[in-house]
Amino acid sequence: MHHNHGVLEALFSAANIVIVAGYLAVPFLVLPYLPLTRPVLLCGAGFFAGCAGTHAWMAFGTTHTTGGWYTFWTVWHVVQALCTWGFILGFRHMLKEAQGRRRDRRGPR
Repeated sequence: MHHNHGVLEALFSAANIVIVAGYLAVPFLVLPYLPLTRPVLLCGAGFFAGCAGTHAWMAFGTTHTTGGWYTFWTVWHVVQALCTWGFILGFRHMLKEAQGRRRDRRGPR
């Protein structure tokens, strides 16, 4: 089966642009409506912005190269990794606290 490389590349770029839009929308359209502490909100925004940056990088065909860009993207991904787990663990902690408060309000069964 022969694939047209240009069509696949265009589809790959288009899909990544749609993903970028989705990742950028979450901090503005979803996170403000969640009862997040400021640190968790910032980690969440950092995580989604980091994901958007990665997919923008992929959409526009940037590849790993040596030098400044490689350093930039390495630092970008380290920050993204920290924000990812800061958001996940912070949000999980907040959800568990909320669950405990609901149990306490219901009292013993």
